Amino acid sequence: MDKCNIFLSKKENYQKSAEKIKNSLKIPTNIIWIEDFMVTENKEEKLKNSIIYFLCNSYLVKELINLLERGNCYIFNKDFFKRNYTKLETQKKLIDNNIKTPQIFENFEVVDKTKLPIFCKQNIHAGMVFKIYTVNTINKFFEKFDSDEFYLEEAIESNVESKFYFVKGNIYAKNNIKILDCVKKTCIKISSVLKLDVFSVDMIQRNDDYVVFDVNPSAGFYMLDEARNKLVYEIEKMGEEK
Repeated sequence: MDKCNIFLSKKENYQKSAEKIKNSLKIPTNIIWIEDFMVTENKEEKLKNSIIYFLCNSYLVKELINLLERGNCYIFNKDFFKRNYTKLETQKKLIDNNIKTPQIFENFEVVDKTKLPIFCKQNIHAGMVFKIYTVNTINKFFEKFDSDEFYLEEAIESNVESKFYFVKGNIYAKNNIKILDCVKKTCIKISSVLKLDVFSVDMIQRNDDYVVFDVNPSAGFYMLDEARNKLVYEIEKMGEEK
């Protein structure tokens, strides 16, 4: 592999993160807008012998990966992106594998005031998230928006909310937070269940345990040099080996 290609989407704000990764790499690196690239010709040839990192959650990612099935390139999180999980499907996959998450409500009509406040989340990665405090607000919202595009999630009351980064079996935390064994085990299980080499995960503490409320398969590492340096190391190692 003689170069790295970092893909961005115009619908997401990851450009500064991509530039930080690029500036840390010693091998030639391109930052590419996936929307523009997908209308070009000779896509396979342009990405030949390259390492690909998708710093975006566009629906075009799966389409591009399918085009590259026979290409000589390494794609981070390839198996995850091929499955094209929505945000809700990702959370359900965790639940099915006994990974603790907030309670999910797909049918907004069953939510009563005892469940409030509650989060309303758009069913795409990096989508809208907001907190709802009344049943009336829920009803008015879904009069205007398609309920199939959103789901509701339990709002856990806690003062401890943490972001962790996973890179090829290594786990990092912001603000020098001590990484507990339960967090390590959860991160390793997420990697196995979702087929992710690299990701960030947001967890919230509930009693003596942590609950997963978001997994990002396109981690930017903008605020954590140590984790980004590990990603850079893994990319450069692939460049040397292949």
